[in-house]
Amino acid sequence: MLNSRIEEYCINLKLKGILENYSFLADKAAKESLSFAEFLCLLLEAEYEARNQRAKQTMLKFAGFPKIKTIDTFDFSSSSVDKTLINEVLSMRFIDETKNILLIGPPGVGKTHLAVAIGYAATQKRIKTKFVTMADLIIQIDTALSQNRLEQYIKKSINFTGLLIIDEFGYFKLNEKQSNLLFQIVNKKYETGSILITTNLSFIRWKEIFNNDEGLTTAILDRLIHHSYIINIKGDSYRLRQKRKAGLIDFSSQEINS
Repeated sequence: MLNSRIEEYCINLKLKGILENYSFLADKAAKESLSFAEFLCLLLEAEYEARNQRAKQTMLKFAGFPKIKTIDTFDFSSSSVDKTLINEVLSMRFIDETKNILLIGPPGVGKTHLAVAIGYAATQKRIKTKFVTMADLIIQIDTALSQNRLEQYIKKSINFTGLLIIDEFGYFKLNEKQSNLLFQIVNKKYETGSILITTNLSFIRWKEIFNNDEGLTTAILDRLIHHSYIINIKGDSYRLRQKRKAGLIDFSSQEINS
């Protein structure tokens, strides 16, 4: 009867952590002669941990990563990336300081892997994170604009995020309207949240993407670079290196890029 009452209270009060652990912890307290205060502390710890895990899962689901990648699986030995700098980024102080991260390098050098790994680490610290490719972002804001809910979209998907990750910037050109919409997003996040961008283009070529609008390009770069980590990644594509090791190709990346 007592167990039924405890379970009923836990269900009504939505104390899932206590519900799942109270019986085990009660036995533990009895065997170890714990005080009531010690038993209560164990119950609260169980509830806190359960809520913490649920919050992390919610953050992870909202982020929308295409695939989970962690920093543990990134090959620093074959990369020009400074591991010390990445460890500093993973502390998430850059989000507290509303700094941005710009990952620049050719295809296949691990930009997306790093972006997802940083984003994943943010969700595990319960920081609201959103991952989106540049192509999908343009589709989403175009759709929101056509449905007269652009302000709602920006508020829900952009403003409320501590970290916005835009992957694959630079693979296609934007028209005037799309360029202005992206400026609005960057401007909204400026000094209020952090943006992480992966791109294969050097800054000097960004004007090509923004409809050759030099003023707009300067305004966007000014806001992104003002407080930022700029990480240039050099080297050959991981994918091509793996194929060479497997004997599937026998030409160099220099030949590919020529």
